Amino acid sequence: MKTNDDTSLSLAIPIETVFIPVAATFAEQAARGLGLDQRAATAMRLATEEVTAFLCRIGAQRRRVTIECSAGSYFVEEKITMPIDRLQLRAFNLAARLDFENEADLDQMGLLIASRMTDRFWMSRSENGHLVLSLVKEFSYPEIDTDTDIQVPGGIERWTVSTPDSARIKWFARLVNHCYPPDLFPAEFRFPGKLADMANGGDCQVLTALGPAGEMAGGMAWRWIGSRTVELFGPYCFAAGGAPELARNLLEICINNVARTPALAMICRRPTAELPDGYLEPLTAPRLPYDDTDRAAPPATGPARFRLLYEETGAVVWAHQALHDFLGETYRRLYIPRDIQTADPDDGESRDPFSVLSCTIDRRLRSGVLRPIWPGEDSRANLAAHLDLLRDEQIRTISLEMDLGHAWQAIFVPGLLELGFTPTMILPHAGHGDLLIFELEAS
Repeated sequence: MKTNDDTSLSLAIPIETVFIPVAATFAEQAARGLGLDQRAATAMRLATEEVTAFLCRIGAQRRRVTIECSAGSYFVEEKITMPIDRLQLRAFNLAARLDFENEADLDQMGLLIASRMTDRFWMSRSENGHLVLSLVKEFSYPEIDTDTDIQVPGGIERWTVSTPDSARIKWFARLVNHCYPPDLFPAEFRFPGKLADMANGGDCQVLTALGPAGEMAGGMAWRWIGSRTVELFGPYCFAAGGAPELARNLLEICINNVARTPALAMICRRPTAELPDGYLEPLTAPRLPYDDTDRAAPPATGPARFRLLYEETGAVVWAHQALHDFLGETYRRLYIPRDIQTADPDDGESRDPFSVLSCTIDRRLRSGVLRPIWPGEDSRANLAAHLDLLRDEQIRTISLEMDLGHAWQAIFVPGLLELGFTPTMILPHAGHGDLLIFELEAS
């Protein structure tokens, strides 16, 4: 049974070999209690076992590790707080290749296994400076069957916009999949049950427009990215006729709802053709012409859009010197005040030898998104290894999201530019600071 009632379970144990089974069993039983099925809970057990065993091997004994498990609307998260300042986690790279004849690489083997057991991970520091490794495993949901016939409503001239229940959220997801190409909605829409759980748990909001007989005319969704920005999806209009008025009605209600929250900005990276003019401003230049012979990557209808809900008071961002011109010009165009500080990766500061990147692949669109997790001297080589892997997997479009609120991420910039990435878009307040999007058209 899934639970989303703020339940949190924690365990603190000494880092000693004898306690490794205790940590592993705790992770498995907590995951089961929080809603994961047995297979996913076993994966969390193996990941926890390998991480704690690694801590024992690197000599962190006689210290204490804290393991905390909690449930979100569609996932279980495990946080492992480690009483150490540095930790080589290069095995968490999707492109990691280990030499089994090398003793140091053998030590990393357990981490390689742990990284493959979970759906997402990231690193952070606690208030006392300890490293925190977060592991996320999602609940299992059936994917929508796009071959199933679905009835699309006819012309609807009158409708009522409201917050739908779970059944109508899943109906909405099925209609979006049926009526729109896959680059105009997020991957979560392919799993109706997941979208319903996300909406019921507050991880996203959905509006639907119902006709006089209860037929679904259209809808819209949004979710938080960062603490001050909301990302919009839609508007989606299913019924023939009345689409401009329906889209305007959906968008206005959405804006009114978001305006009552702490959100400062709204963005729409996947605007549909029905998105009315005059409500959101262009965030990027139009995309390159689309080759309609490539059915794996349907065309976007226009550039990303955004809207500031309140006047910006300014913020500090950190960036490599090579990005200052692009950032300055873009911020001026968007009327967003920013104090751009230089983050110099060549200032002689000591850093770890190995960097870590997370990689999210969407095979339906043949796209991959990289995100810096940890800085290291091998940042360019690590980027190149991930590009090789993604190209081998026939990934067509590759992007990287850089958080300008973290100065350390600037170490990746020289390698990105050398490898052909181009900065294309800024998402205000979408991370710890603004997110800068780099894109690369893979050959």
